[in-house]
Amino acid sequence: MSNRFWTCLSVVFVGGAACATVAGCGSDELTPATCPEENQVRGVCVGVPAGDLCVGESCPEGPECAEVVDVTSGDELTSAAQGASPGTCIALRSGRYGVVRVPGGVSLLGRSAAAVQVEGIVLAAGEGAVVRGLKVGREGVSVQGAKGVRIESVRVVGERGYDERAGVELYPGSSVTIVDSEISDSGYIGVFAENANVTLQQSVVSGAQRGGIVIEGIPEDDCDSNCTCANRPVLEVRSSIIRSNHIIGVSLRGATASLDSVDVNDTKVGDAFETGYFGGGISAAECSSVSSARKVRVLDSESFGILVDRSTAALGDEGEEDSIEISRNTRGLWIQNVCRGGGAGCVTLHNGKLDGNIGVGIGITGQSRSIILCRSAITETARERLPVFDGMNEPSVDYVGDGVDWLGGSEVILEELTLSGNARQSLLIDGPAAGRIEKLRFTGDADTAPVQQNFTDGDAQPAGMAPPTITERTFTIPQSPASL
Repeated sequence: MSNRFWTCLSVVFVGGAACATVAGCGSDELTPATCPEENQVRGVCVGVPAGDLCVGESCPEGPECAEVVDVTSGDELTSAAQGASPGTCIALRSGRYGVVRVPGGVSLLGRSAAAVQVEGIVLAAGEGAVVRGLKVGREGVSVQGAKGVRIESVRVVGERGYDERAGVELYPGSSVTIVDSEISDSGYIGVFAENANVTLQQSVVSGAQRGGIVIEGIPEDDCDSNCTCANRPVLEVRSSIIRSNHIIGVSLRGATASLDSVDVNDTKVGDAFETGYFGGGISAAECSSVSSARKVRVLDSESFGILVDRSTAALGDEGEEDSIEISRNTRGLWIQNVCRGGGAGCVTLHNGKLDGNIGVGIGITGQSRSIILCRSAITETARERLPVFDGMNEPSVDYVGDGVDWLGGSEVILEELTLSGNARQSLLIDGPAAGRIEKLRFTGDADTAPVQQNFTDGDAQPAGMAPPTITERTFTIPQSPASL
């Protein structure tokens, strides 16, 4: 985690305010005039660069090559790969090639994704392979134990309905850095890693049918009941776009992630035959950790924007330039089953913008502990019919449109939040609730005063701005979305 994050936590738990100011600024790069608008992230152009990577027929420059072998046909490529040793660079001339299996540490170099197409690539165990300047077909790139792989200026294009291969798949123990690349239309998952590490920089993952990026550890083996884990795979995403994927944009299961200047947009539901796949933006579940999420936007998901389930997350940061936006999703931020055994700053939200979400802006439930929401605005949450629990705690369906739902006996600190224009209720607390409320700001006629319902004398109430109480469950409460 960042030093600034821990600085905030030290202020919180030594007795100061939950929202401390920590200095730090950044600057955005200028966007090239030729960059398509849909491929811009905060001033950075992402995806495969236009044009060739070099002037000549082949492009072996860049990687350290012990030997360079030029090939012009599929047969030559197969022969060269079979005879290659670690450090060999195979330079592919313009043309189409079939599936190739490459020994460990052997690189494949093309002139551009427009000039060179390979149907599929298998990288065997080894170190330091480079795949650059190619288009890869529906068989994708399979990294089978290779470490330190670099995929650069590569366009991987899948095929809807062909669900046997991910765009890029990593076997356990592998590691890859994907730079200036595009992974689109996979019939399965865009990037799938099992107990393997992935870095994504200035790239686009789009149109995958069963998830944009899915990173899985083995929490049942590597983590204890308090989510102390001996090992977790790592995902790092910087200046990238995850858009128009189905089922989930980014899924973490027993994994760690850091996100910087990332857009996760327009995640859609799965096909009709899929069950439990609802089109959420980012899911951190089963002892995962989002160690940082700065300059992140999660927009227009058909289900939740961000789901944190039995995991931890640091969302946004102290400086406004490091803010996070979670808008126009069905449920914006949903937190459940977090640090039930205790912890410090298990989920933090700083400088968040949550606008125009449907049903719920922020929901906290499942006896979650140590949730800190600071200096954020939850506005214009729209009313919509969602699965709920009624006054008898029976499943039902009802219209919901709440800024913050504080449920399930959770422990929360709310400080310097703005609540405005939320259709049903600004802040709804259901049942006992430990924590603190300070400096809330309410604007707009649509917001009603906070209320703590389903309250019995002697139940816990938040310190500070404790809301009025009522004994009945006047308002139905939304059910949790399924975690992925």
